[in-house]
Amino acid sequence: MKDAVKNAVRVAFARLLQEDGGLFDCPIEEEFPYDARKLHEVCINHKLANHLEEVILPLVAAEERMFVDIEFNREGLNYKLVQMDGEQKRLRPDIIVHNRRSGSTKRNFLVVECKKEGSSQTEIEEDQRKICAMMEDERYKYSFGLQVVYGRRQIEGSLFYRNADDTGDDTGIVAERITANETMQPARHTRG
Repeated sequence: MKDAVKNAVRVAFARLLQEDGGLFDCPIEEEFPYDARKLHEVCINHKLANHLEEVILPLVAAEERMFVDIEFNREGLNYKLVQMDGEQKRLRPDIIVHNRRSGSTKRNFLVVECKKEGSSQTEIEEDQRKICAMMEDERYKYSFGLQVVYGRRQIEGSLFYRNADDTGDDTGIVAERITANETMQPARHTRG
């Protein structure tokens, strides 16, 4: 499954660059006194979520209906909470793939945190901790995590997954890099 997810993410990245690359080229608004030079990342996240929906849902939605949502901050009636840095923190993941249920019928497949190029290393590391916390917390147990950094002509990501040794025992969460640049041609995937 890991390889299928990696390939699907590459396709989603390539489609985002090819079909929605103009989002990365929004002009600088010089007449405003504040930093209005870039499009907010939520707009880009929405388009990435659309592309992930096309390529991820066919991998996971065979037995039950799954959804791709942005800024989803709830677990049932409660806020999403995880233990991080010695305290409970509320989380609102940028993008998630899940079945929108809670309790024993909950299935969380992918949690995604995104940043734009130029974000600090501290912000990126914080997102990595959020992803790992959502994968490890018994209430959520996401199968995969994805960290995305949007660049002007390239998207970089790290796919997080649980590693297993030769006996099948879980040895912890590992990450593999995934990149796409504007010269990549996205493979077409049809639902079927």
